[in-house]
Amino acid sequence: MAMPRLTVIGIGSPFADDSAGWRVVEALIASRSAAAYEGHVVITACASPASELLSLLMQTDIAIIVDALHYSGAPGTIYRMSDINFPFSATKILSSHGLDLRTMQDLAGTLGQSPRIMILYGIEAGPDNGAARSMCQSVRDATAWVADDIRRDIVNICLYDCNS
Repeated sequence: MAMPRLTVIGIGSPFADDSAGWRVVEALIASRSAAAYEGHVVITACASPASELLSLLMQTDIAIIVDALHYSGAPGTIYRMSDINFPFSATKILSSHGLDLRTMQDLAGTLGQSPRIMILYGIEAGPDNGAARSMCQSVRDATAWVADDIRRDIVNICLYDCNS
């Protein structure tokens, strides 16, 4: 199979708000959002960004990444950024994973296999995310909104890009 044109990557863990990226991926898979674009779209969860993300970035033309973050908004706040306008440090965005997204993108580029387009959806996690056992309601609601946004992204991107 050729390289997928679009890969949706949910970063996370099974713990509370940090599972937001995984929950978005689960919703997309359950809705069969990519079924019409089989062979062009991959939807996957990433538990270990430090070891898995670089490989995923190097194997796709367009990457959509979803993760919980701590920035400055209320829990459940949604951020959508493209690789050309990340407004703050990617280290801060993905701090719960000790990952600098910009460095990963640059490394993939150095190796000649960086995605042409990269989009990040961040969902603001609650302040007690590390101690909580379940996802807070505002983050759970945000995962549904982000899944809907990504469904639209998949259709729009594939409508113009997957058949070229």
